[in-house]
Amino acid sequence: MIGALKHGAAIALLVLAGCGGSAGSDSRELTAQDCRAYYEHTYRLDGMDAAQVLGEAQLAKDSQTCADTGMVTRRHYDCAMAATSVSELQGCGAPNT
Repeated sequence: MIGALKHGAAIALLVLAGCGGSAGSDSRELTAQDCRAYYEHTYRLDGMDAAQVLGEAQLAKDSQTCADTGMVTRRHYDCAMAATSVSELQGCGAPNT
């Protein structure tokens, strides 16, 4: 029984680590490619195509701005990219957290 509890606690920690971040997770050093993937993924979760909605030029510009300004933390990025629904994405908090 105690072994099962330890195993369950270990799994819970691994699950939380997926959205909770790790050392250095407040880093804001995403590339433009990371930001583009982030935008594409988050729009897709909401049933939209980022390039169609924004236009290719605007998506490229927004992706570069995201990278240049550090507006998305690594913690949020990792959580958002693991999200499989809008509600999970909302659970990740604001992009700058």
